[in-house]
Amino acid sequence: MKLIKTEDIKRFDHWTALIYSEPGKGKTTMVKSLKGKTVLLSVDGMYHVLAEQKDIIIQVMDSEEPNKDLGDFYRFLVKHKESYDNIVIDNLSTFQKYWLNERATDTKSGMPEMRDYGVIDRILFDFVASLKQLEKNVLIFAHEKKVEVTMDSGRVYTQFQPDIRNLDAIMGIVPIVGRLVITRNQEDQGTQRIIVLQPTQSTRAKDQLIGNIETIEQMELLPTLQK
Repeated sequence: MKLIKTEDIKRFDHWTALIYSEPGKGKTTMVKSLKGKTVLLSVDGMYHVLAEQKDIIIQVMDSEEPNKDLGDFYRFLVKHKESYDNIVIDNLSTFQKYWLNERATDTKSGMPEMRDYGVIDRILFDFVASLKQLEKNVLIFAHEKKVEVTMDSGRVYTQFQPDIRNLDAIMGIVPIVGRLVITRNQEDQGTQRIIVLQPTQSTRAKDQLIGNIETIEQMELLPTLQK
């Protein structure tokens, strides 16, 4: 057990953030705004937007060996802990799909077994928790999904959420969860990318670090966390 004096807490030390959106909205571009040295696990191989950036090391996952590569990546992080400031996972949604596909190849039905879903739930939670223990800045990307939510009254509404299994448990240990959206600027009718940080019926989000703001511009979020 670790004891901490509240007067020694620095709000933005070793933060963890989960950012989600539809594919192609610009999540990976956010890595450019990180300060310091970064290690990135590219699960889907979509890293080319980071060409010619300095201080970024990319490890590309083999889609046929996701479990092995995840373990290798974590062992790399532990071994080289003093050599980097930021850890990026791009992205967790694709990893869980690769993992389940790998399990499906070992079954007669060509589908994962029921117990496999419980295993991947534990792997995802344990992996995020283990990354936090390294005391680095952790940035996790995920795709988004639409979920139909039924209230006690019987009313049904649609909510956007990160496409991650065991979501409630993972959100419980991640202080920043934001949805990246593209909106139209009313002044010049151009578009802008913003991160939604406050939860609503339509958006799953969370902010326990920055404070009472609803949205922030895409490329301002990480510099704000790295004050």
